[in-house]
Amino acid sequence: MLHTTSSLAAEPAAVMPATSPGVMDGEILGSLGAGGAALALTVVLVLGMKAAGKGRQLPWIAVLILSMVAATCYAAAGGLWSLPADLLGSLLGAIGVGGGDGPLGNVGMGAICICVAAWIYWKQMSLKGLAIAGFVMAYVAGRAGGIWGVGADVIEQAAATLGV
Repeated sequence: MLHTTSSLAAEPAAVMPATSPGVMDGEILGSLGAGGAALALTVVLVLGMKAAGKGRQLPWIAVLILSMVAATCYAAAGGLWSLPADLLGSLLGAIGVGGGDGPLGNVGMGAICICVAAWIYWKQMSLKGLAIAGFVMAYVAGRAGGIWGVGADVIEQAAATLGV
């Protein structure tokens, strides 16, 4: 005689995940998570840079700000999301930025921030190029300190307010 056990009787009841704190507790959009915020911002940027459907094309300043916030979320998310920031950091390190021993001499992150800000302000570029420049600016500003670091801190706090 075969003895079998029913797997249905041994299963515990399904546990419901805890609810998100919500608007009254500081999470305006609910719990996004850093990876979810990075994904959502990337979709908004990609779709918003092209005028299609009922939506209008994002303005220049919106693309810049959204790309900087997205870059901050990429770094916070880790995993595959942090790969672009890791590559950029490796590239800057390879040419000696921030180390003092590079082929350009002692070039700090503050100098790179000024160069990227000038590039963003005076270079005629597409919205796609602007989004890439915003990503670079967010990465460099987060490591430069000074007034550049203040902007990076504001972006991080805004992301936390949105539930990241």
